[in-house]
Amino acid sequence: MSKKFCVLVLALLVMAHSAEATRYITEPLLVPESPYSGMTFYVYKPYNMPKGWYVTLDGYPVKKNSDGMWVYGTSEGPNLVATSYVVGSVVPSMAGLTKWVNEAQISELRSLPSDQFTVVNQRFTRSQMAQGQNYSSYIPDWKFRHEFMTIGSWKSTVDRIGVLDDPAAPVAWKGASPKLIYVWTGRAWYQVDVKSNQSAIRALIHDNYKIRRLVKSSNFNWYAQDTPILAQQAKDWGYYWLGEVHIDKK
Repeated sequence: MSKKFCVLVLALLVMAHSAEATRYITEPLLVPESPYSGMTFYVYKPYNMPKGWYVTLDGYPVKKNSDGMWVYGTSEGPNLVATSYVVGSVVPSMAGLTKWVNEAQISELRSLPSDQFTVVNQRFTRSQMAQGQNYSSYIPDWKFRHEFMTIGSWKSTVDRIGVLDDPAAPVAWKGASPKLIYVWTGRAWYQVDVKSNQSAIRALIHDNYKIRRLVKSSNFNWYAQDTPILAQQAKDWGYYWLGEVHIDKK
């Protein structure tokens, strides 16, 4: 076998290996259901993803950060940087995020056998749908309320914020196992004490009746156009944006 022929065979093998490496890993990773958004989703890892990063079925980069939260990423030059948007809290395109993979690669993923991937309980909530609307001339009254805006400085007890689905009201706390939760009732931030054996959601369910009464007594209404404004405000404060926090009272 000539030396030139050996070199040619080696080159072909390298090319074949490179072509195979560009394909997606076909086994999807199921992300456990978020207790906040009430959804589960699958992610994939293309061959060229940085360590720790994955791609959603619609092509957006995501990762699980040190706080245990799955967040979207954004490109800064050649690098991916985590954002404060929790997966499922926004419509990525409306939040200014860009896809990591092209449409051909997305089509390839979607052509896989349906039993290899599923998007479970993917729902567009009030907060997500509001991302697609233009409210540039609308400024909510809470933007001018010191009682509301002061939560932006409560970083010792707050690192994430969203909007309850029932009643519709802003809610904030810190960490996966908070000791305190704050709910805006229209006049003040109502404090929910979390017991040692409670999750944030269970504590909110326990106080749901009182929260509803406080919101109703203050004649407070949270509008769809308020949500994307609060999402931007959360980003400015450096808080995670949870979007709509789903309360299942069953």
